[in-house]
Amino acid sequence: MPPHSLAVRLDDDQYLPPVDPVRLDVRWFDGDDYTVHYVETRSGGVWQCRWDRHPKPDEPRAHFHPPPDASDAVEASPLSGTHYLDVCFDVLDWVADRLERLHEQ
Repeated sequence: MPPHSLAVRLDDDQYLPPVDPVRLDVRWFDGDDYTVHYVETRSGGVWQCRWDRHPKPDEPRAHFHPPPDASDAVEASPLSGTHYLDVCFDVLDWVADRLERLHEQ
């Protein structure tokens, strides 16, 4: 049985200023549903996005709330797995890609 929640604080030293604390909050629910919330805290506010898998009328069960504000706007999720380890590793790969893009800018 997977854990029900996981809070990860990512290494701030890997990010360039003005990003300070960075966290990943993960929650799993029965039926392979989940929510994964990525948050970068910046001097001007937050930059965030969220991957969700749950029933949602008129939207795909697995969906993505894009950055910069994880608003009500919804896109199809790029995550294909439902197993909690697959979801975690896919999101951690996304975080690594995000860091690489930030350093290239």
